[in-house]
Parts: sequence; C-alpha cells; structure tokens
Amino acid sequence: MISQVIARAAGTCQCRADSSTACGRPHKAGGGACLTMHTEQTPLRAVPRADIRAELAAELPVEEFMAICDGCHAALLALRRKSRTHAVPVPDALF
Repeated sequence: MISQVIARAAGTCQCRADSSTACGRPHKAGGGACLTMHTEQTPLRAVPRADIRAELAAELPVEEFMAICDGCHAALLALRRKSRTHAVPVPDALF
C-alpha cells in the first residue's frame, strides 16, 4: 500500500500550506508546497489524511492516505496533538 500512495503522489511529499493536511511549516521555497522527493535517503511515509486512530486508519482505502516526508510528518503530528480536544478526566468517585 505504501508504494501505491507514493506512486499516486508522483514521489513528492503532498504537504501543502493551503490544505487541510498542512503540517504548519511555511514551505516558502516551494510556494507553500514541500519539495521533498522520495529517495532512499529521504523516504516518504503513507499517513492518513484525517487525524484518526491507527486501528481505524488500517481500514482506510489508499485514497485516504497521503505521502509525506519525515519532517512534515513530525510537524503534522505535533500540530494534530495540539489541536485535539482533551476530554475532562472523570473522577474515580464523586464523594
């Protein structure tokens, strides 16, 4: 599946500053797009476009994944962690 995602992306990181899957980095050199190409030294990863749990992502079709470089992936994970709403902890007992 990873090779399908990378092939669909033409071997380029799909992180774009103007998209819902943007990592938060400006990518000024690429006009808002990451310019990282898939090579042995800089492999791309297949990442779900939506912020969902890994066990749910395993059931997604290939179209729901994007190819992303390690730098954008780390930044996207940090951005997603910050944007998640945290549930209020439930106390063990009320009294």
